[in-house]
Amino acid sequence: MRASAPQRSSVCFVLNAVSVAALLATGVSAHAGEGFKLRQSPIGAFGGEMAAPADNPGFFGTASLTLISIDRIADGSGNDLAPAARTIPLATGTPTGGAVPSGTFSLNVPAGTIKFKQTQTQINLVGGYLTEATYGNGRIAFAVNLPIIKQSRTYSASQPLGTVSPTPAATLPAAARGAITAVATATNNQVQAGVAATANGQNESPSGIGDTELSLVWLSHQGPLKVAAGASLYVPTGSYDKNRGPNPGFGNFYTLRPGVAVSYALNPSQSDTSWDSGVTVAGRVSYGVNTKNKDTDYRSGNFLYLEGGITKVSGSWAYGANLLAIQQVTDDTGTGAAADGNRLRNRSFGPFVSYKLPGKDAGFNLHYTQNFGSRNSLVARALQLRFIKAW
Repeated sequence: MRASAPQRSSVCFVLNAVSVAALLATGVSAHAGEGFKLRQSPIGAFGGEMAAPADNPGFFGTASLTLISIDRIADGSGNDLAPAARTIPLATGTPTGGAVPSGTFSLNVPAGTIKFKQTQTQINLVGGYLTEATYGNGRIAFAVNLPIIKQSRTYSASQPLGTVSPTPAATLPAAARGAITAVATATNNQVQAGVAATANGQNESPSGIGDTELSLVWLSHQGPLKVAAGASLYVPTGSYDKNRGPNPGFGNFYTLRPGVAVSYALNPSQSDTSWDSGVTVAGRVSYGVNTKNKDTDYRSGNFLYLEGGITKVSGSWAYGANLLAIQQVTDDTGTGAAADGNRLRNRSFGPFVSYKLPGKDAGFNLHYTQNFGSRNSLVARALQLRFIKAW
């Protein structure tokens, strides 16, 4: 990349490509809606690239390797998702010939536990073109993001046996007490079978192509201010089976995500000792709209994405961090949707470090992130290495 002044040459550790990438977050599976996930990366898009001083027309590309560890599923209260405690009225009327009406006794089932672990290795290949011509003081970028994903999930659920309440009185006829015990045993068996069924299709290790992201972005760079505005369309090209828990693809539906990203260089010069020397700040907002999954008749709710980042450039290196928030703003609907709407909420924070290869229009960005404040969501930790190249 070309710098506008000699003292800024080392700032160009990120390429023209990454100004576009600041709007197009690499498509790592995010998390609620159907399957406790949405088509929004839980890893921030901003890295050292936000300090790139110029946006050169031509072809660009990035390749990223992301290692993800998902350790739990957060429920609507932020606790570990688990089979809920239940009180089930026992249907004792028929087996006791009406001597003990149905609902006289109940089976009290304690809350259970879920052990969940998923690892994911993902490669994202992004390629695009930034136009020579300008439109309204900005250029147009076209980009395609293709993920290649390998997942491995282990899942087990358990729930203690329920107990009859109140305790049947000893004065009840033996036949009635036997019938109550038999109904309670059958009900316990049904509960245990239901818990065991939740593991069907979960302990899998699929791999394949994920959903393709197509993006169109208007990019304008005026002095210290850079603006990227556009939209991404996610196409269901990924490997997907509705009866399988982990899937490289999200499902047979589309997601449209318009958004805008802004970065501002507080003080591009690195030659002085002021606190803002080489510091750039950035912000991003986008809104995701989902269609119905035709395979499951389920529609994940729409969501809002917010991200802020800051980076400081020092020579060929840049250091920084970003903070993001994903909030589902409409309820899930369709077959199997929870009565409370199952709205996802997720937050993430993480540091990054970037390095510009000397004399090359290429650089690396290493980013670690950790989810927190999660609701109705998979909860992940991720380490991502991104390589950026302009041609």
